[in-house]
Amino acid sequence: MTIKIEEQFEVSPNAVLVRLTGTADELKNLFYTVTDGTGRQLAWSAVCFVKGTDKEGTYKFDVSDDLAPLAPGNYELRVFTADQFDQSKGRPQPNATPAAIPFQLVSGEPPQTTPPPPPRTVQLARAAATPTSDEVLSSVILAETGARRFNLYRAYVDPRVCMQGERFGPNAYENLVKATEDFLSLQVPVVDQRGLLAAYRTEDGRLPYLDQVVQRFPDALSGDPCSDIDPTILQEPFPVELIWSYWQEEGGLVQTLNHILARFQNRRPGPGLDPLARFDLNPLRPLRHLLWSWAEDEVHRLTVRRRAAEYEYEYGLALIGRVVPGTGRYVERRTRFLEAFHTLLHEAHVFFALDDDMTVNADAFPVLNALRDTHLVLAEGAHNQFGDLPTDARIQMLVEQWLLAQPEMRDFLGGRPMVPYEEPWMDRVDSMKSIQGWSSTSITHFHELAVRGEQLLLSIRYGNWNSTTVTGDSAKNWVRAWRNQIQRYVHAYRAVTGVDLVAEIDATMPADLLARRSADQRRRA
Repeated sequence: MTIKIEEQFEVSPNAVLVRLTGTADELKNLFYTVTDGTGRQLAWSAVCFVKGTDKEGTYKFDVSDDLAPLAPGNYELRVFTADQFDQSKGRPQPNATPAAIPFQLVSGEPPQTTPPPPPRTVQLARAAATPTSDEVLSSVILAETGARRFNLYRAYVDPRVCMQGERFGPNAYENLVKATEDFLSLQVPVVDQRGLLAAYRTEDGRLPYLDQVVQRFPDALSGDPCSDIDPTILQEPFPVELIWSYWQEEGGLVQTLNHILARFQNRRPGPGLDPLARFDLNPLRPLRHLLWSWAEDEVHRLTVRRRAAEYEYEYGLALIGRVVPGTGRYVERRTRFLEAFHTLLHEAHVFFALDDDMTVNADAFPVLNALRDTHLVLAEGAHNQFGDLPTDARIQMLVEQWLLAQPEMRDFLGGRPMVPYEEPWMDRVDSMKSIQGWSSTSITHFHELAVRGEQLLLSIRYGNWNSTTVTGDSAKNWVRAWRNQIQRYVHAYRAVTGVDLVAEIDATMPADLLARRSADQRRRA
């Protein structure tokens, strides 16, 4: 199919227009579908072109009716020719190869509904919050982080790495790393039909927090390409959060690959028998070649010492290990982060308890104060290696997850087949922890801390929480919008460390709590 979907949609209050390019014959009798992130079809319709073209061979059609009932999130638009689509079933033919483009839906026109009949009962209702313009930031962050899920990453990387003839080629590993970098830099179209995100941004298109920072440096907006602020960063400021890498590392992801690599190189990581002695990769399969390239690239990867130093700088979070230097070797540590963040999580649960009581109008001002404190601590750590090191760490750990997800790893390490792991690499990490006698806490809880922690910190970092114009209404909207993520993070933290942040504010270092639990586990064994 030579039909092409143009990358930018034309969004207006009354329509969302998609442009197709192709010959006149190709653009006859077309159908389109809208699918969610899992590939599930949500809507379909025949393509009806609107009058007017941008240029010869380019036609536009409106998809706003099918987007209206959808919630904000990640979707994909697919266009089929008549022979690729079964109109009687409303489904594409098997093995159809449509033109497709992913997009983010931030806000759509709410569907028209018939007003409900007048209520016949009297009941208490939750106190309403005043709508605030910063509510859209939560939708954008959820869409951005959702677009980096492992299943989407694997679907993007596999066709670029596993091409016939390339799996054993000299550039197979380089292709894997390059595809990972490209995946993290993907920018998918944003549909903001009601203009909520545009209303939240400043006149220059910046988030209010970043605009407040930029206004302090007018000399950095003079047009000098060598020293000016990068406008791209101001327009798309959502990098990855390093806390994602921290919790994956505490969960055993990096250590698992390190032990496999040591066995691959015939090195014994410690005294006694090696539990991985029977690790024999088939030379006829591609994982052997990828591990070889992974080992050869070790000099270019971040060391645990560099990651540990940045964990301390951004969050004051420590790692415990033989190669990790003592805290006295660091110039700066963000010692107030844990107290501020855990205070926020605790105050959020106090608010939830009051908010669920329909006879009380819960006060969100303590949550606002905690948001402001955490925001300021995060801002202090957003310097030097901020942005670059977290991105490199994410790339390397995604590659590690991809390597662990390969079938050869499952064949060797095994795993519990009846445990419902969310991602295919997880059972390999839990199997290694069991073999080596490490922590018995499942990687599932550490992964939950990584994902939810990143979402929460992004919303705190890029919200304008230190502005005097922000009121308790913004805090109330924030805590209600992020209730699921807050409660899941607190539960996973208790499963990992044994500390219940609902009951108390505990600023003990997670690494110390993990070390105590591991020692108790060994004593009981």
